[in-house]
Amino acid sequence: MSKEDFMRNLEYLLSDIPEEDKADAIEYYRDYLEEAGTENEEQVIRDFGSPERIASIIRSEISGSLGEGGGFTDKGYEDERFKDPNYQMAKRYDLPEIQEQQDDDKGSTQDRHYSEGKSGSSNRIAKMILWGILIIAASPLILGIGGGFMGLLGGLFGILVAIIVGIGALTLAFLVSGFAVLLAGFISIAVHPLAGLLVMGIGVVVLGFGLLGLAVCVSFYGRFLPFLLRGTVNFIQSILNRRRSRL
Repeated sequence: MSKEDFMRNLEYLLSDIPEEDKADAIEYYRDYLEEAGTENEEQVIRDFGSPERIASIIRSEISGSLGEGGGFTDKGYEDERFKDPNYQMAKRYDLPEIQEQQDDDKGSTQDRHYSEGKSGSSNRIAKMILWGILIIAASPLILGIGGGFMGLLGGLFGILVAIIVGIGALTLAFLVSGFAVLLAGFISIAVHPLAGLLVMGIGVVVLGFGLLGLAVCVSFYGRFLPFLLRGTVNFIQSILNRRRSRL
């Protein structure tokens, strides 16, 4: 039962007593609940028992017969006429000892939360130290594997550069040599016809190798090399995108 429902029922049950007495009683119990605070509201209402019980106590107090059936004990005023199975004298939450007990309970809760936070922080520090030790211990193996992998990549890159430069240089050498030998044979025909023809034939063969190399260069530089570069770029981008998606 909420505070509003309790006070509404109590006011209805006291509708037949003098208005001044009813107003004093309603004001007293409303102030009592407000002093207890919203966090203790339900407990105080349970301690009251029911609106009917409080109304009976107020009527007996007004009629002057409150002391006939009860008396003051170490727990407060008790009256068997109004005592139900769940009855317990209401605590005054505005008393110093009650407030001190509540402060002690809050302090214990804060200490417990502080201890839990400190324990969690210690566990995180211990995990970080353990990871640092593992990384330091495994660093030679990691560096060895990383160095071998980088060496392999460097070797493959060197081979690729040698192929790129070698094909072009070899093709250029065949073309220049072919033209030079062909020109030398053409010049020597006037002096030594047979030798000049032989030299021209060699020049034609060398020039043919140069033209074949030129065709290979067109295919290699125009198709294979761009395809290789695009594949490498796409592979690197896929790795970077995968890492970003994980993060």
